Amino acid sequence: MTFLFPLGLLGLIGVPVIVIIYVLRNKFNEQTVPSTYLWILSEKFFKRRNPLSGLTGIISLILQILTVVTVSLAVSRPIFVLPNSASEYCFVLDASGSMNVQTDGETRFALAQDAIQKDINTASAGSTYTLIHVSTETTVAYERLSDKKLAVEVLKGLSCSDGEVEYTQSLATAQGYFDENPSTIVKVYTDTAFEKADNVEIINVANVNDVNYALSDVESSLLGGMLSVRANVTAFGADGQLNVELYVDGAQTHTARETLSLQAGETQPVTLSTTLETYESFRIFITNNDALATDNEYIGYNQKNESAYDILIVSETPFFWQASFDSVTDSKVDTATPDEYDVSTTAYEGYGLYVFHSYTPQTLPDAAVWLVNATGSVENAGFSTRGIVALDEPMEIVKSNSTATIAKTLLTGIDGRDIFIREYVKCSGMYTKFTTLFTYDANPMIFAGVNALGNREVVFAFDLHKANISLSIDQALLVANLLSYSCPDVLDKTAYSCGEDAHVNVIANAKNVKAVAPNGKEIY
Repeated sequence: MTFLFPLGLLGLIGVPVIVIIYVLRNKFNEQTVPSTYLWILSEKFFKRRNPLSGLTGIISLILQILTVVTVSLAVSRPIFVLPNSASEYCFVLDASGSMNVQTDGETRFALAQDAIQKDINTASAGSTYTLIHVSTETTVAYERLSDKKLAVEVLKGLSCSDGEVEYTQSLATAQGYFDENPSTIVKVYTDTAFEKADNVEIINVANVNDVNYALSDVESSLLGGMLSVRANVTAFGADGQLNVELYVDGAQTHTARETLSLQAGETQPVTLSTTLETYESFRIFITNNDALATDNEYIGYNQKNESAYDILIVSETPFFWQASFDSVTDSKVDTATPDEYDVSTTAYEGYGLYVFHSYTPQTLPDAAVWLVNATGSVENAGFSTRGIVALDEPMEIVKSNSTATIAKTLLTGIDGRDIFIREYVKCSGMYTKFTTLFTYDANPMIFAGVNALGNREVVFAFDLHKANISLSIDQALLVANLLSYSCPDVLDKTAYSCGEDAHVNVIANAKNVKAVAPNGKEIY
């Protein structure tokens, strides 16, 4: 017999308290009678008529004790488990990356599966089984299943992930089964050193003698012709002298190597550097053999190189845009005059961004486009123009206070004050896919969105030579924000954990997208 709430047994302290009160209490009551003779006669009569009168106090004491014991047991909720009787089992199976560690040729995950299978096979007939699989997502593999053969079959079909997992949901789910049936046997099979949990049996399948070395928090930088890769190296289970090597662009020989001496449980930083101007990918690798090879290697890619794009400026006076782009991007910037630009040839194909300044192209290229002071309407541009409006004096344009995500993103850090114009192009008929960033007299001055060709487009409805935006403190940051929007990096970040979503930004002119996993699997 066990108790669900053992603290309820503290109520039994009331038993000795009642006994003490019974022993110490005054058993005689003082009463005034007209004659002691009459009292003595009545007492003799009472004794003859009530032979059990001496037991009334003891009966009352016994009843009080039984009441205290009953209430205490009720609060503590005793659970009776009959030998060889059917039970309800709830298994929680850890499928985190560390469960891939091998002990004597068998992974911890396989050891946990074998242990659960043994529990199922040795359980009494009529028992039911629930299995919670804690991988990148917590799932209930089966619930209150009574078929042993099917329970084992599904168990063996489960797999282990390569990353970290979250146990909160799984343990809460297991607790829910226990709350429904306090006799449920809950077992957690893991290699994580959990503290003792209420109503849960923790079975740690880790072997203290397992040796594992791991790379983590890998970062890279390419500055001044030097590639530097930094990482943390951790030794699990035993001391070790580790060799860490750096390979670049699939080379068979390492370009840098460091040797570290680590104690069990210790983490040390390491930096490997090599001289080069550019690279496609690098590989940092712990050469020592251990129980888990998957965390000994990290492959990184040159995010900047993969996201590189060229810019073409079509303008009679491209100096402003050249200076602006040079200050915020390393992308190659070419220029062409309106007379030189001819979309019918292949000479100006393949650019990621086209900037048309005070020039209205006949057709839009299939790429990201900036239209600056376009005085005529362009097919598929997503808006039309209604001529130039001259102002009597310089007038200030007003920053939008829109709460739209794109507006907040493009205006991040932008003060927006003291930007004046002397004339502008009146634009109308804008697609709903455009977001206005600056206005004058309710007319859009700077807006961005997606044109009819599906490409990102930015429009400046005024001539930069007739405005002071080039002198504004917001100029560089606004250009940087608009560039990030028009030609976003392919990936928002470079390091991902197993189970995370990677959002791929498809840049203009992309014909297809191919994702290559570290195991060589390709997805188009």
